[in-house]
Amino acid sequence: MEHKMDFTLVNTYFHISPEGAEHPVFEVPALSLLDRGILPDLLEQGGKMVQAIGPVLPASFLGTSFCNLIATTIIFTAQYNRLLDLTLENMSFQIEPHDDHAHLGYRINELRWTDVPEENREAFLLAHWNEYIPRVVTPAVEIIARSAGAKPDMIWQQFGGQIAMIRDYILEHETSEAMIPRYVGDFRILKELAADLFGRRRNPFIHTPRYVDNPYEPGAKYMLRSSCCMYDCREGGEKCYVCPKLTPAERETMREQIVTSMAKAQ
Repeated sequence: MEHKMDFTLVNTYFHISPEGAEHPVFEVPALSLLDRGILPDLLEQGGKMVQAIGPVLPASFLGTSFCNLIATTIIFTAQYNRLLDLTLENMSFQIEPHDDHAHLGYRINELRWTDVPEENREAFLLAHWNEYIPRVVTPAVEIIARSAGAKPDMIWQQFGGQIAMIRDYILEHETSEAMIPRYVGDFRILKELAADLFGRRRNPFIHTPRYVDNPYEPGAKYMLRSSCCMYDCREGGEKCYVCPKLTPAERETMREQIVTSMAKAQ
């Protein structure tokens, strides 16, 4: 099948594509992410690439990569009316180092999809998520978190902010008038899923974004994360500017430091 689909966006931000990473240093069948025997070594290798001081940071990155799979799905259902096969059986998990960080992503082994019907679109996608979330995402989040000695909530609580950031980006940059209403509708379905699909009391996609001033672009706003991504759990690490754990005073100090640094660089 000729796909005629552009993976530039999801490959750039989520590192998901049929081609995969150019220079992966670690690659396993994605089903291995459900293997408790492999995960500790995977978390250790990933942690070394980002100077992590324990398994929590790589577990955070690995767990939220499943949110990227969900985000990729709704981008393609909205843009092409195609439901990609992003099952673990059809992907390979990859790690690619980049200076002081690493890209965690997926190579799609065989590009295949199911056409999304025009009629009963919502019911079709709802049925997909009712099957995909508890079979693929929930078990992975549970196992990854437990392997790092953390609670699954550490990962789940990041999903709301992460998917909201992606939504804002799509709505700001997408130029296709046909895609936008489909994307908004497909995004809404995620927020209507039953909480028990995630093994939680609350659907993690139900989230009200909060914004703060963007120190890099006066007048613009940054969305706060819905939960800490654990990026400070590394050698010399510190919390991100958009970390919800920062106090207003701490964020203001960081903002002033960023503005001063930018002024000196000019």
